[in-house]
Amino acid sequence: MPTKRDYYEILGLSKGASIDEVKRAYKKLAKKYHPDISKEDNAEDKFKEVLEAYQGLSDPQKKANYDRFGHAAEGFQGFQGFRGANARDFEFDMNDLFNNLGSFGDMFRGAFGQGGPRTGASIRHDLNISFEEAAFGTEKEITIPRIEKCGKCDGFGGEGSKRCTRCNGARVIRREQRTPFGTFVTQTQCPECKGKGTVVEKVCKKCSGKGIDRVKKKINVKIPAGIDSGNHLRLAKMGNAGKDGGGYGDLYVVVFVDEHEVFKRDGADIYAEIPISFSEAVLGTKIDVPTLRGEGTIKIPGGTQTGTIFRLKDKGIKDLSTGRTGDEYVKVIVQVPKKVSKKERDLIEGLAEEDSLKKERKGFFERIAKKFKH
Repeated sequence: MPTKRDYYEILGLSKGASIDEVKRAYKKLAKKYHPDISKEDNAEDKFKEVLEAYQGLSDPQKKANYDRFGHAAEGFQGFQGFRGANARDFEFDMNDLFNNLGSFGDMFRGAFGQGGPRTGASIRHDLNISFEEAAFGTEKEITIPRIEKCGKCDGFGGEGSKRCTRCNGARVIRREQRTPFGTFVTQTQCPECKGKGTVVEKVCKKCSGKGIDRVKKKINVKIPAGIDSGNHLRLAKMGNAGKDGGGYGDLYVVVFVDEHEVFKRDGADIYAEIPISFSEAVLGTKIDVPTLRGEGTIKIPGGTQTGTIFRLKDKGIKDLSTGRTGDEYVKVIVQVPKKVSKKERDLIEGLAEEDSLKKERKGFFERIAKKFKH
């Protein structure tokens, strides 16, 4: 049996990397190996491997267990959910299953040979949006590969039904096997009616009895203001159609926000660094600074030190959970020119003669020197 690869190795990260680093690595590799766009060999297998690593390291509890126990942790983390038919399907946890008791029950009925409608698999779709779109909200049109019910037979594969002649409506096939230890009876799902007990009388010509169509569906997704990378939107019943006329699964749109050239985000607050000149820092001034809503103004008092942070109230991003608007924090960086004109040099040299800080530093060292004289 092949050895399972280390999750950090799959994502190209060092052991113990942060969840933010995991998300960034997954975003990059998911684009590279997504089966719909990748030209890499075995792209779907690689995508599944990357997705599994991301799911194991993006959850704080799972990550803590994995960091401590490695793959052995998978044996005691509880029910880890199930996958759909391919790498694009979304992986559920226990809460998702209990929120959809129909799917939960159908899964067990199928396991014990009982047929009937089953809810379809849910779908995951990753969506990239800009920093501004995340801050203010937007609407996006996406296209997803989706399984829909056949429009002619409504997912049942045909018209009318009659009792299955193979199992005589029992849904299962019983077999007896005599051995020296007695007679053993086994039963398996009927392969003819697939555990339903009935078969269609007239097979649908449009879907050849499959009950489904594979389509590319265009869907408009409303992105709320304040959404952040890793958040997902659930679109009920927009996933794949179920078997034998069963209901639709859900569509989960996982959002990834592009980095901004000026702003960094921490929750509802945003941060920016703005350069100021030496004279502006010494004398004080007012400067215009960029905000998400245009320009703002901050007052720089005389004697401002590099690294000083100023706050612009309510200039951040709306918090999805509280509705509160965050603030913008501007850090000023005093820049020293690398090249100066002759006039500037003459002025600076003149200023150096009267430099109070230089005199203060000289006096400080003279006092220290006196203390160490014998």
